[in-house]
Amino acid sequence: MLKVFILFPLSYLLFEKGPASDAKNKIEIHKRDTAITKEYSFSIAIDGIQDPIVQTDTPSCIIPFTKAGKLILIKGKADNVEGNFVLDTGAPLLVLNSTYFRNMEIMPAQGEIQTGINGEGSLAQKTMVKQFKLGTINYSKIETDLLNLGHIENVRGVKILGLLGVSMFKECELVIDYEKNEIHLHHINRKERKTYKHPLLNNPRQYDILPFTLKDNRIIIQTKLAQKKMQFVVDYAAESNIIDSRLPGSVLDSVEISGRIVLSGAGTKKVEAITGAMSGFSVGVLQPKELPVIITSLEYSCFSDDACINGVLGYDFLSRYKLVFNFVTQKLYVFK
Repeated sequence: MLKVFILFPLSYLLFEKGPASDAKNKIEIHKRDTAITKEYSFSIAIDGIQDPIVQTDTPSCIIPFTKAGKLILIKGKADNVEGNFVLDTGAPLLVLNSTYFRNMEIMPAQGEIQTGINGEGSLAQKTMVKQFKLGTINYSKIETDLLNLGHIENVRGVKILGLLGVSMFKECELVIDYEKNEIHLHHINRKERKTYKHPLLNNPRQYDILPFTLKDNRIIIQTKLAQKKMQFVVDYAAESNIIDSRLPGSVLDSVEISGRIVLSGAGTKKVEAITGAMSGFSVGVLQPKELPVIITSLEYSCFSDDACINGVLGYDFLSRYKLVFNFVTQKLYVFK
């Protein structure tokens, strides 16, 4: 069966800042500067994604993490290769850097196409990892994307073996604590599905609960902007928040424009975008003020049912809170 993939291609964008203007805002020309963020589009496997087989030495572990810029780096081991992996909840699968896994057996071509934010596409490669170890959790028979991640390494100056996508955590509870630079990971077995709760959650007064859904192995959460309901992806490898430039003018008026950027992805084509700060934005009870955002087209971010996202929640939002994701119950716990 033909697969059509529109993948978060895991390439990063060079921002070239410059002037921006609209009917309400006149922006002075700023000095040229550069920043790094992620290129956005989606990976959709029409006939499904095979989840890895999971076993544990002990079901719970605490994994320290380091940061490369705004990216979370976690130690992991793929087959016999050990090193840094980026926590990337914007990716559906485990992704390996082809630089360090040149001898992997490539699965037969299945028509998988990666398309970036600028619409450029290329054929993807797939492989199978026999064993992967993350903390005390052991995975086997993992369907994996094989990509060259050299552009991320060059920008961040650190060796990166791959990216940890959502399929790695679908049977887990994931606690991300930026304050302590720790990830708490617990594999939820069948007996615990209705009863398990992390000790951090013993006092209900300390947190709020928000529902989320998994769609094509993406974390989808409901938000509001200008009183309009929105569908956002939660992405820990996104260094900026993003909203779709195709939203109604009444919604985009909630963004105070501060400048423009030129996004250069892995291909040659460049895309212009606007930067600013959102007001009137909320996620459940959370109402962050002056949330930084990039406005650009997300026309390549649609799912297998043709529904599209309205935006992406990245570092500028996620780093403000201690969050607990229970992927089995699809509940998000946000500490006050």
